[in-house]
Amino acid sequence: MNKIFKAAFVIIFALLVYGRSHGQQALLRYADKEYGLLHYQESAEAYERAYEKRGKYRAAKGAAISHEKMNDYQSAYEWWEKVVGFEEAVTEDYVHFAAAANYEGKLDKVKSALDTLPYREGLDALNLDSLQYWYASTSEMALEPVKGINSSASDYGLVVDAHGNMYFTSDRGKTGNSKKAAIRFDLSEGMDEDIYEWTGRDFLHVYKADSTGAIRSLELPVPDSYHFADPFFVDDGNTVFYTVTRKIKRQNGKKIKPANRVNPEMDYGQQADAYVDYHSELYFSHVGKDGKFADYTPVPWNDAIGYSVITPFVDEEAGKLYFASDMPGGFGGYDIYEVSFDEDFNFGTPRNVGELINSAGDERDPFLMDDTFYFSSNGHFGLGGFDLFSAGYREGDFSGLKNLGIPYNSPRDDFGFLLVEGGKMYLSSDRIGGEGLDDIYSMQAMLMRFLGRVVDCDGALVSDGFMAEMIKKDEQRALTLDQETAGEIKRDLEPGEDYSLKISKRGYFPVYDDQIKAEAEDGLVEREYTLVPIPYQRTVFVDLVYYDLDKAVIRSDAMPVLDQVAELMASQSYLDLQVRSHTDARASNEYNEKLSNSRADAVAAYLEQKGISSERVHEAWYGEEELINDCGDGQPCPEWKHQLNRRSELVLMAFSEEGKEYELPADLKDLCEEPNLGVTMDVPTIYFDFDKYTLRPNSISQLDRVALLMRERPAMELALAGHTDIRGSESYNEVLSEHRAEVVRDYLVALGIDADRISYKWYGKTQPVHDCSEQPCSEADHQLNRRTEIMLMLDGVNINDAPDSMSGGEEAAAMPLATDGIYLISGVFSTVDNASEHLDDLGRKGFGQAKYFYNPDDQLFYCYVTTFDSFHAASKGLEQYKSDGLENVWVKKM
Repeated sequence: MNKIFKAAFVIIFALLVYGRSHGQQALLRYADKEYGLLHYQESAEAYERAYEKRGKYRAAKGAAISHEKMNDYQSAYEWWEKVVGFEEAVTEDYVHFAAAANYEGKLDKVKSALDTLPYREGLDALNLDSLQYWYASTSEMALEPVKGINSSASDYGLVVDAHGNMYFTSDRGKTGNSKKAAIRFDLSEGMDEDIYEWTGRDFLHVYKADSTGAIRSLELPVPDSYHFADPFFVDDGNTVFYTVTRKIKRQNGKKIKPANRVNPEMDYGQQADAYVDYHSELYFSHVGKDGKFADYTPVPWNDAIGYSVITPFVDEEAGKLYFASDMPGGFGGYDIYEVSFDEDFNFGTPRNVGELINSAGDERDPFLMDDTFYFSSNGHFGLGGFDLFSAGYREGDFSGLKNLGIPYNSPRDDFGFLLVEGGKMYLSSDRIGGEGLDDIYSMQAMLMRFLGRVVDCDGALVSDGFMAEMIKKDEQRALTLDQETAGEIKRDLEPGEDYSLKISKRGYFPVYDDQIKAEAEDGLVEREYTLVPIPYQRTVFVDLVYYDLDKAVIRSDAMPVLDQVAELMASQSYLDLQVRSHTDARASNEYNEKLSNSRADAVAAYLEQKGISSERVHEAWYGEEELINDCGDGQPCPEWKHQLNRRSELVLMAFSEEGKEYELPADLKDLCEEPNLGVTMDVPTIYFDFDKYTLRPNSISQLDRVALLMRERPAMELALAGHTDIRGSESYNEVLSEHRAEVVRDYLVALGIDADRISYKWYGKTQPVHDCSEQPCSEADHQLNRRTEIMLMLDGVNINDAPDSMSGGEEAAAMPLATDGIYLISGVFSTVDNASEHLDDLGRKGFGQAKYFYNPDDQLFYCYVTTFDSFHAASKGLEQYKSDGLENVWVKKM
């Protein structure tokens, strides 16, 4: 009995093992068959049952792929995790697992899967650095499911018509029988006309949610259609575009026989190469007063057997239709196309919008609002699945591709973007936590408001004539601005984003603001900008250089003057020089004209040796035509008077080209308050002999320069102050000081300066430079007291007064001064604030060692990068610093 019992047990056990093995094999064969028929819901269940009977790699992988085909990411992740646990797992399995883990938001699993792979092939769409950045990002905005619309099925693609009705696409209707027998023997090649066998759910239909919240399915507008999706309303809701997947009875003129297996694709395309695919097509209909589609018309480029056309969007103002298609000739998968149409919906030829938008993957759901183009893609780097992207759009050109990031995107599919007036935004997503498969979400965009006011130097709004251009930094594209209110610039900004603004007006310096951050507690970012008029052809400096008889050589006494001019021109790019050269009256007119030309050329050549381009030196020559005194032909004159005529007038002029747009120089930030553009003009003090008020020859040459300046600056006035030394009585010295002021005034008036522009006072011996009443003075000290002081006045202000920040002697003494040495100068400024701002800019460029010193001689602030021990070292260092990006630097010896 014992042997019989053992034998029976062996037989029974063998039958059980065979039965389980045979049962699993039958389930796997059945699952494979259903998978081949595109019945992924059915194949997934069969593979899972086969795995339950006997956990095998093939069953687990079949279940994982089936769930992946249905975009059931949670189930796909669970099964791919089982798959990679088998020794048979290959690289492709780890790729799928990493993608599935990413869809579930499990970044740690993604990392471990990537670390497991010996090679990284197949992971081009997974950029780990980008994933880590996005997962670490935070946002105060949150998506909320749209109430009353979402279901346990797939709901997506919400649009709104002109009456506020909402439309969306869903497969919430019939579902297949989830309680299937272990083995189904009806494996007919025929297609189930009631259920989309790919998903086991209903075909796609368009649903309408009216203002009461009631939802109903719209009738199929095109006969014999399976899927009906993607509505988009135009013409105030009287016309609607949409996609359908319909039954195709003929292919290339031949009837499709029932024996041919067909696959009616959904609008996002599940192509089956072995079968006849019914592709989605684009139609449009007119909408009747009852809300029903009154007719239907296909677009002319449909090809239901060749490719799909899906997700229409219409830009009515531009007369353009955008759509997605996998038609031949694209960049791969679905691409976005545009096509023009007229008022009767006659269409042109579709055009691919290009490789900035389209990729080797799929792009869909085009949407344009103002100057921003939105779409979804699984081909550009993103968080996983389809992500939402934006790009700048202007006059048909796209720029600045950007992933919208969190919370717009998730590790799963995010698509169907819609932005309506008022900032309300909708999108579709199958992210974790939703009610169904795909759900529709809303979010208030919470845009920041920018308000910029443009004023003139008096603080009044600039009402018209200016242009404004705002750039979104990360996309480097120009944005449309609201300038309907005079003197104001308005724009909605995306929270947290960085922008820059340029304001320009003819005849004014352009204004730049590179630090606009869309952050403000009250939601309003405010700025005020001052437009400053360009002071065209403003003379800021004059001087004279003299020549020997019949010579055009630069004399040694002229070199310091020309060196100062070269230094000013090197530091201020807005300065040009006018050189007006003259001769005395001796020799012929023809000879003197050539000689004066040579003298102008000599000045230009000298400056060119100092690095000043000849293009910035404008020459004029007059021969003996403009004598400064009465030493004309035949007139007897001393040599010192002839010398005064042998001259070149140097007129340094700012912004010399009328109408040209100049950039506001860094040292002229306060130009509204700077009467002389920050350049200090050296004016002489006229000295006299003891008990005399006769002008000396050298004083006359100095006054000739003052007269030149007065002719160049008609708005400028002079204030003269006459003085004496302390010897003699007060009454005598008072009269003497008056004569000394008068003689200066009279000489200038004789040169053509209006007497009303010159005021004068006299102080006798009351204001000596050296007080010789308490201690003996040398003759040199007495000489300094015998003087007439000259002050240049503009609007009642002495233009050579030190800036306010330097008004106190103690404060000036506290400023850093230069020591003897060779400096690499990067800028010269009239105020310490401007110098400090320049140093900050140098620091941002990597030259944080830069400093400044104050030069009491010209009352300017010099910013320098470094110092050198010799001119040889300076020459080499200058070239190196220029190659490092410091172009406007020069060498100065102190």
